Amino acid sequence: MGNVRTGVTVRCLGLAMVAGLLLVSGAGGLRGERAAAQGAPDIKPQTVLPPGLYLFQTRTREGTCNDAPRTGYVTSAIATLDGVPGSRVMTMQLLSSKYWPTWTITVTDKDVIVGSAIMGGGEDEAAGTSRFELSAKKDRFQGIGNRTYPSKVGGETAQCTLSYDALLKPLDD
Repeated sequence: MGNVRTGVTVRCLGLAMVAGLLLVSGAGGLRGERAAAQGAPDIKPQTVLPPGLYLFQTRTREGTCNDAPRTGYVTSAIATLDGVPGSRVMTMQLLSSKYWPTWTITVTDKDVIVGSAIMGGGEDEAAGTSRFELSAKKDRFQGIGNRTYPSKVGGETAQCTLSYDALLKPLDD
């Protein structure tokens, strides 16, 4: 009988220890989360740019290296804006662009939409970068952007630039 009672006592003690460890680690985790939340500035959810389908267009303003499309050249792409409604950071995928397929979209506290991408969807900015800033204009977002990228000019690699007008318009309106 003593062995049965000892076995039950050991099991109960073991369960109590596990429960105590879970409680302590959970409380520590909550303390850390509370501290992080208290240290973070109060950023309200944005309401200007919901996830969904969009038309994304650029129109060339000017470029260097003579390898960019001529001034006024327009490119159009269907874009998916993926993320949580209200989030200030989302991802935009251009469905028909091999050069700039993946963008990070950030909505500032002043509701300016900033898009940034690395050429070819890569991670190395040396491949080339593109960045735009847009503001709300009626039923769309308009602004300007710039691209920088390496290109061969006269047999030498040169850093080229292209400035463009940008437009982002919801397709579900």
